[in-house]
Amino acid sequence: MEDLHSYRLVIAYDGTEFHGWMDNQGVRTVEGILKESVAVLSDETVEVAGSSRTDAGVHARGHLVRIRLRQFIEPETLQRSLQGITPSDIEVISCEIAEPGWHPRFNAIGKRYLYRISNGPRRPLFQERTSWWVRSKLDLEAMRSAALQLVGSHDFSAFRTRSKDEPEDTVRCIHELTVDGDQDRVWIQVVGDGFLYQMVRNLVGTLVEVGRGLREAREISVILESRDRRQAGVAAPPQGLFLMEVACEGEAMVRSQSGEFYP
Repeated sequence: MEDLHSYRLVIAYDGTEFHGWMDNQGVRTVEGILKESVAVLSDETVEVAGSSRTDAGVHARGHLVRIRLRQFIEPETLQRSLQGITPSDIEVISCEIAEPGWHPRFNAIGKRYLYRISNGPRRPLFQERTSWWVRSKLDLEAMRSAALQLVGSHDFSAFRTRSKDEPEDTVRCIHELTVDGDQDRVWIQVVGDGFLYQMVRNLVGTLVEVGRGLREAREISVILESRDRRQAGVAAPPQGLFLMEVACEGEAMVRSQSGEFYP
């Protein structure tokens, strides 16, 4: 079999107009658009693999991607050409040669997500596509108290939404979970070794219920122990969620950056 040339890309995208990451015939997806764009350059069937299967409406700032081609293209040329071909809601941040056998999903050891909340009485006209509007003022100290109970290795069954591809192993490790805010903005960042389907959105939805006074912070440990999705809060909507960065084997573990609020 002819050897394939592997490339490691970092891409960003506004997920508003995408039906998620995964290629799905008949709908617009990030993976599908990338395949179509690379095929214009190489005139061949393209292999594309991503570090995360983001949902419809979810955004990315640092989504790792592997592209494999029979034809060799200089990484700088591939990056520049893709940036010109892909639509305006995708940015190709970088491109380099990937090590043989490297895979952005299976070699990942950590991910950092950011969730943005617009918190105030006025609708956030210019952030509506990239944040969740929560009108009532949130108690950040209560949310921080609740978040501390989620740090560490736990069975997160109560915070996952079941899907047909979901693994049976539901133990994950959260390294950091921070809640920050200023004036009418709140941002939640979570760093972990991996996440279950819609786990971050379910965590955020539950923390917001704590912030709104709809449940006590001390309930979090009880929810974890229950392993029952019905005990946790509703899922936060997708538009506030960003995949910020991914670390792979041999790289430094990603860490949250306090105050970062990607526009």
